[in-house]
Amino acid sequence: MGCTLGKAEDSVRSVMGPISSKGRRDAANLSGRLSLVTTQDTASQDVEVLVRRLEKLDEERHTIQQQLNRAHNAVELGDGTISEELDMTATRSRFSRVAPVGGSARLASTRAIEYPRVVPSRAQGSDRRASGLPTTLGPRLSHGSGAALDAPNSPGQLLGMVRRGRKRAQLNSRRLSDTLAMLHENSQTLLLPRGGVYVKTRHGPVQFGIPPETIKDTMRLQIDVPKMYVVGKERFNLKFGTNTAEFEFPAYYNFFIKGSRTTVISSAEAASVIRSVMDEAIEGPVEDELYQDTEYSPFVEPSIYDARPDLHAEIGYFKEPRNGRKIETDSLLNFVEFAPSADLGGHEAATMAFDDGSIAIVNRGEVYDVIVDGELIAIVPDWLASAIADPPHILMPARSLASFSNMDEFETPEFGVTILGAADGFTPTGTTAGFVLWMRGHGILVDPPAHSAHYLRLNGISSRKITHVILTHCHADHDAGTFQKILLEQRVTVMTTRTIMAAFIRKYALISNMPIDFLQRLFVFHSVKIAEPVHFQGGSIKFFYSLHALPCIGFRAELAGKSITYSGDTFYDPDGLLQLESRGIISQARRLSLLTDCSVQESDLLMHEAGVPPIHTPMSALKQLPERIRKNVKVIHCSDARAEEGGFEKVRPGFEHTIRIPADPPLHAEANRIVQILMATDLFRSFDVSSMVDVLSVINTRTYTATEVICSSGEEGAHLRIIRSGIVNFERDGATRELRYCDYFGEGELLTDARLPCTATAATRVEMLEMAREDVRYLFRRRPLLMSRIQQRARLGYTASWAAIGANSVFANFSMSQVTQLQSVMREQRVRAGDIVWRRGEEVSDVVLIGDARLAFRELASVPGVTKEDLEPFEAGALLVNVYGLENRLKHELTLTAVAEGTLFRIGGEDLLDFLDNNPGAFIWMRDTLVVH
Repeated sequence: MGCTLGKAEDSVRSVMGPISSKGRRDAANLSGRLSLVTTQDTASQDVEVLVRRLEKLDEERHTIQQQLNRAHNAVELGDGTISEELDMTATRSRFSRVAPVGGSARLASTRAIEYPRVVPSRAQGSDRRASGLPTTLGPRLSHGSGAALDAPNSPGQLLGMVRRGRKRAQLNSRRLSDTLAMLHENSQTLLLPRGGVYVKTRHGPVQFGIPPETIKDTMRLQIDVPKMYVVGKERFNLKFGTNTAEFEFPAYYNFFIKGSRTTVISSAEAASVIRSVMDEAIEGPVEDELYQDTEYSPFVEPSIYDARPDLHAEIGYFKEPRNGRKIETDSLLNFVEFAPSADLGGHEAATMAFDDGSIAIVNRGEVYDVIVDGELIAIVPDWLASAIADPPHILMPARSLASFSNMDEFETPEFGVTILGAADGFTPTGTTAGFVLWMRGHGILVDPPAHSAHYLRLNGISSRKITHVILTHCHADHDAGTFQKILLEQRVTVMTTRTIMAAFIRKYALISNMPIDFLQRLFVFHSVKIAEPVHFQGGSIKFFYSLHALPCIGFRAELAGKSITYSGDTFYDPDGLLQLESRGIISQARRLSLLTDCSVQESDLLMHEAGVPPIHTPMSALKQLPERIRKNVKVIHCSDARAEEGGFEKVRPGFEHTIRIPADPPLHAEANRIVQILMATDLFRSFDVSSMVDVLSVINTRTYTATEVICSSGEEGAHLRIIRSGIVNFERDGATRELRYCDYFGEGELLTDARLPCTATAATRVEMLEMAREDVRYLFRRRPLLMSRIQQRARLGYTASWAAIGANSVFANFSMSQVTQLQSVMREQRVRAGDIVWRRGEEVSDVVLIGDARLAFRELASVPGVTKEDLEPFEAGALLVNVYGLENRLKHELTLTAVAEGTLFRIGGEDLLDFLDNNPGAFIWMRDTLVVH
């Protein structure tokens, strides 16, 4: 710089001659000013670079936390530990990246993470539960083969992926159609409310598809519960996160109540998987998969550790023969497998013979023929075996029959419970037991019943208020809703023991055909220690092992000196426990603990299960409790009649019956709640402590009455608004949407000086967090990357992007906050017919969401066996995606071209992966296809 200035002075002299002393002083001043300006420019550039680096570090911290959670899950569910030299870059393979062919797909470290060993089954010498179990991530499209295979690159393989995506979107929901109308006209067939097709025959009913709680449909309709079930080709419904081959309760009903076996009609592969799932449910984990000795804190009192259960012995007791019948898979299920039939032109058939005739189920690919005594009586489409009614059939009571927009926001308790279901698995008029435990306004789902997430959303409860799940054990009436919550919403934390979580992962890897290590990445696993408090929202939760047919936990929650105890499924009976001690099944310490420290502790609310003995608690035992304990007992997991006979009040499902335990508010309660709301948004979740303090100093709370206009289209943007409670009707471009807890608006106009394009009106009483324009600009100027994303979203074609998102079967179900996150990373592009969107041979770097353009893969037309339907262009709402290619930095195998002019939206690969980190359930649709419709 000095050299440059020297040359400038020489140039001046050459033109003006000798310079006077004053001239020299002026020149020196000019030189100083030039140096100062240049230094300031350089410093300004340095500041901008440093600010961006700091912001990047804050965002990277969030990403590393996700990686740490995944690594933690792997450690907790394995036998080994991760060394301090863990290669965290390996965990960047968040979804489908695998090691090179022949390598390991597990996390890299100096000492490999060991997963639970596969040990011989006690019954057959080999662990049948491991049959077909997808144990490693592997390529998504390998369907859990366990080995890292080559990526699909042949046109035939890629065509199969496209077909899978087209079919998946069409066949997950059961809505009115010509096919359904035809089945309704057939007097032999009946569409069941929860899903599945019931076919009447003279030899007994046959049912296609087995969704959770399916026996309650037939019991309520007062028709025979089937003994014969046909398993469809798809056993898992992705749209609703539902197992549609749930055999536990049909098998229990037929075995324990009817005294007969249940017939499973399926392929050999499906039979192997179902047998393994039932082994897990009936026999429980093998001895090497019971970790109770390590599930206690090293600081726990010796007397508590001495009272730990012998889970192997306790499970064995509940499996003992009853009435001369062994309780095992082969006692409950009879498998009839499809086999090729020469008489049917090579089609597969399964035949059940009876003394007076037969039933044959013929698999014709897309449909099944039901032939009774040689006569065709019904044709059932295969897709109906895995389809779920849309919206799903829910027995949980809604808050009101009126529009939810007209309801006041549900006031979440400081401490209490909202019951979602209170029945057992055999009560036809109620939903299985599950509830929300509320602590300081935030909820934990405890054993959520099937479709709980959908039910809560319908009732206006934001998923961001319920971010945790407690899984007590792995019977189907307790774990079905847990898997739905994991798959269908934003990332959740699951609290349970290592033993129970390992069983849950094994079971649902089989049910969903998703690899074990992939499932572990979908949620945060909080491995609880028995008798050690877990801190949540200023309170604590202590867990204990109850006494049940499978490893099962209950808990005691405490907040502000108040307490709620939940027994979990358990056998509590002082006389019965003495007998178990005398037989050596439980120790004396274990018996005394079950009598005093577990399910029957003195509490402000004691929710105790009261199912049917001998695996549940008899009412007579609860009647014998001391008055100080008995006075606060409410029963759950039983029929109304059983509760009435026992003389106990049964908890009642529904928000209007929420049980509230008075609890004093904590110190700094207001600041704590505001911070939690801010951290739940994508705007503020990466803010550090000092930045969050700045936000708290400028944020204000304002209340709007129902029907009050909050802001109007055309106004100057004045505030960033975040909803604290209530419902806001948000109208833009002729469309109205409901905004709820943690949704926000107005940020784009503050940073672009644009006029408001929306009108927001309070539909109920609304509490709003508001930040003024100057404060928002001050805060976001220090976060240029965030500000850039907001400005990009503000410039995005709002109507077009919403239309594209709404036309996609996955994105259409997103909450407003999820849509906002997605729009932040979408880039709009206009294409003309003939434009190349992806070129074969170029690296996979983004995904494409179609607006009103029409796109097609060029090479598919030459694939043998291609059909006209295969070549139909992709239209509005279709997401063209190759996650496997993105993560492995592969090259495109197909050329994607525009066949009609229109708009599309590109999402960068890293942006998509970051989005999936926070919304992992969306990935299950993308893992093995090139298109999500």
